[in-house]
This record gives sequence, structure tokens and C-alpha cells, in this order.
Amino acid sequence: MSMSRLHLRRMVTTAVFLAISLILRFSASGYIPLFGAHGARVGIHGVFTILPAILFGPWYGAVASGLGDMLGHFIRPTPGEAWLWQITVIMTVGGFIRGWVWRLLRGRGKTGLRAVVVAMTVLFLAFGSFSMIQLRLGGITRGFYDGIEDPRAIDTSEMNFMSRMVIARTQNTGNPARNLSDRIFETTYAPIGASVLGLIILGVDLILSKKIKPEVIPGSGVFAPWNGSIMPIALTVILVSLLINTANSIQLWFTITAWRGFPFMYIWLPRAVVSLLNSTVNVFIAALLLGVCYKQPHMRAIIDAGGSAQDHSPKSGDGDF
Repeated sequence: MSMSRLHLRRMVTTAVFLAISLILRFSASGYIPLFGAHGARVGIHGVFTILPAILFGPWYGAVASGLGDMLGHFIRPTPGEAWLWQITVIMTVGGFIRGWVWRLLRGRGKTGLRAVVVAMTVLFLAFGSFSMIQLRLGGITRGFYDGIEDPRAIDTSEMNFMSRMVIARTQNTGNPARNLSDRIFETTYAPIGASVLGLIILGVDLILSKKIKPEVIPGSGVFAPWNGSIMPIALTVILVSLLINTANSIQLWFTITAWRGFPFMYIWLPRAVVSLLNSTVNVFIAALLLGVCYKQPHMRAIIDAGGSAQDHSPKSGDGDF
């Protein structure tokens, strides 16, 4: 198959996935409200902009995600909301990163990936717990600055390590109380939350890897596409979705007037929880659909395999335009 024909077939397939995504966006998705505005969209439409990134490479993922956001707004605008080009850029970059992350993770042994996730989970849990204990022992709470006229005069020399660090980083700022609240969250609840995310990813992998059995691709003699583990798909979908959600949350925090009066964590956390739950469902659907795609001879001929041992498409190239 010539490269031009290969790219044409990939673009046509990506367009089909994009059309399905838009149909589901308009018919089977909705918003969860947050502080007087649309907080987070939930639905399974995102799966069909994820698939091009995994099947064909980062550039196809970028095009599908970017066009999905832009066309979704202009075809059926949300009343009272303007199109934000920054969000479209974030979605485009996120689609590219998703394809790139999949390339890094696909085909890797499940034991190694699980070991890395376990190690990071333990590390985040240990750091968050250590920070929480130190701050509690040091008497550092969100109300620490209440009643203190001059926070800059506080002597931190006798404080323990973590207490001294957060006070030193906030006592000379314009709003010490609010900044202290953010630093407490960053050093305690955020890493503990990251460890919970690690446990969720491990749980999703263990459960779905048993439910969705890997099958040998007819005529190829290789497993597709997860080598007996959902972990590469789970990491690709969940982590990149949280990254995109965080970038979008930052942009919306500065854009939506009703949100500006709240600390960023009040905006990010509920959106992150929704993103995590939605992504977990998307992992299951994406794994099922990938299995279907890998079984179809006409799809295997255009799937990006990166020139690896799994490359069953003749001279399929690297998956980029």
C-alpha cells in the first residue's frame, strides 16, 4: 500500500470516528454544573477521538481531538458560552500527547508497568502521609494565620521541616492565609490523591485484564493490542485525560467570572473526579473497540504499529501525516 493511500484511509477512518463522537456528544452527553457554570461534560463520545491517537498515531489524535472540540461548539453551541480557542488548542495538544504516550507504553510487559505504578503509588502515599503528620505536629492548619497581625514576623527556626517549608513559602506573600491553604493541599491531599489514582489504575487493570482476554490476531501469531494487560490503555486514557482536564481547568478558572472568587483547587478537584470516573468507563470501552479493530483485516492494514514485531501492515510508516 502506498503511503498516500495509507494516509487517505487513515484520514477517512478518523473522520468516521469523529462523526460518531459528535453524534454521541450531541445525543448522549451532558454537563455537571459547578458554581453557576457548566463544570464538566460527561459522556462516552471522547472514546472516538481517543481511538485515532492509539490506532494511527499522535497527529491523527491531535486532529480528531481538536476538530471534535471546535466542531462540537460551532455545530451546536452551548447557550451563553463563547468558543475558547485556548481550549481547542489544549484538546489538540492533548490528542497528540495521547498518541505519543500510547507509543511509549504499547507492547511493554505488564509486570514492569504495574511495578512502576505500584512504586509511584507508594511514593506519593508516603510523601503525603509524612507531610500531613509533620504539619499536624507543627500545628499548621488552614487557620494558622488567623489573628496574626504580621505573618512576616513568625519565627520558623524551631518548626519541623515541612511546617517550616510551607510557612516560609507563604508568610511573605500578599495573601498568606489563602496561599497556606494551597500549600497544605499540594503537600498532603494532592499526593495522597495521586496514590489513590494509582490504586484505581491498578484496580482497573486487574479487573479489566481478566474480563477482556487477549486474543491472537488471526494470521499474525501475536497478541493485540495490550499483551494481556489493560495497563497501557488505562495509563494512556486516564493520565492524559487528567492532564487535559487540569489545563482546561486553569484556562476556565481565569475565564469564567463566577469561578474567579474560588481557590483553584475548588474548581480543579470536582472536575478531576468527574474526569477520572469518566475516563475509567472510557478505558473499558476503548479496550473493547480496540480488540474489535485489531481483528478486522482492513483495519490491521492501516493501524500504526511503529515498525515493531506487531507491525502486520506492509510498510505502514510511522502513523503521522
